[in-house]
Amino acid sequence: MAPYERCELGLLNGGHSLLAYAGSLRGNTTVAGAVEDQVCLGWLHEWWQEASRHLGLPDDEIRSYLDALLRRWSNPRMRHLLSQIAADGSAELPVRILPTLKAERERARLPHGAARILAAWVCHLRGPGAPVIDTRSEQAREAARGPAPEAVARVLALLDTSLAHETALVDTVLHHVEELAETDRTNRTGDRA
Repeated sequence: MAPYERCELGLLNGGHSLLAYAGSLRGNTTVAGAVEDQVCLGWLHEWWQEASRHLGLPDDEIRSYLDALLRRWSNPRMRHLLSQIAADGSAELPVRILPTLKAERERARLPHGAARILAAWVCHLRGPGAPVIDTRSEQAREAARGPAPEAVARVLALLDTSLAHETALVDTVLHHVEELAETDRTNRTGDRA
């Protein structure tokens, strides 16, 4: 895959996935709203840092690209709805997130940015946030049911069977599921951080 294609998939599309799932859990409905949310913005920077390490592009080009993305995404007149971006995670996440996740794991790193995106998708499938619209929605929602530890492993296996056997990764995703579930509870009670 060409570096610029990896750049678009990881930084633009992967960033969109993060905002769609995690941002909607925090009560945001648009990309601009999620980017304005400082917690989401911090998560976005964490993801971008991870993904940028594996693009094969000069740092100054990546920085320019990310600056342009933030300017575009911060424009409130562009009402890019998170619910639209959240569609078809079962097909989108393997190409947007898993290449970075696997590259990080090959270097013996636990990618918290990637794990948070997957955790946000698990939460999405369990009910909170944007509505689930996915060609595999029945299978994905079934995988996400039940106690969180088992649900995380099943959802990861849905994306790539090898992921469900990586205990450290499953534990990291589970930690972020619990963190995001608390974020959702706080959001619903009106005391958003």
